[in-house]
Amino acid sequence: MTAEERDAFLAGPHVAVLATVDRSGRAHGAPIWYVYDHGVFIMSTGRGSQKHRNVEANPEVTLVVDQRTLPYYAVMARGPIEIGPPLSHDDRLRIVRRYLDEGQTRRYMQRTAGDDSVSLRLRPRKLIEFFGRAGRRN
Repeated sequence: MTAEERDAFLAGPHVAVLATVDRSGRAHGAPIWYVYDHGVFIMSTGRGSQKHRNVEANPEVTLVVDQRTLPYYAVMARGPIEIGPPLSHDDRLRIVRRYLDEGQTRRYMQRTAGDDSVSLRLRPRKLIEFFGRAGRRN
């Protein structure tokens, strides 16, 4: 796949899995919404959540974005995550709209407006592509 095709895939509304490691060395994987913007994955999580605590302890993560229908395909993004302030309303809206219709988006934004959160930004050091054998045309 070309870099342009890979970036187009990452721009799609796939639910990613964020893999982190806690202070005891235990792996933790959790689904997460994201937006891919000029090579950076932008995400949000609750302040004090397991994801947040793990990233504070060890900022090195892997984010997996995959296609679970044939032909299987995945991109694994590895690198350090930066923890920042809560996303702006516009950035939150940009992420949520990727996954929900307008009515669902409006309700979700209202329901989560006061949530205490942090932003997560992953500028991957490495992108690894996986092409599953099942369903391949070649």
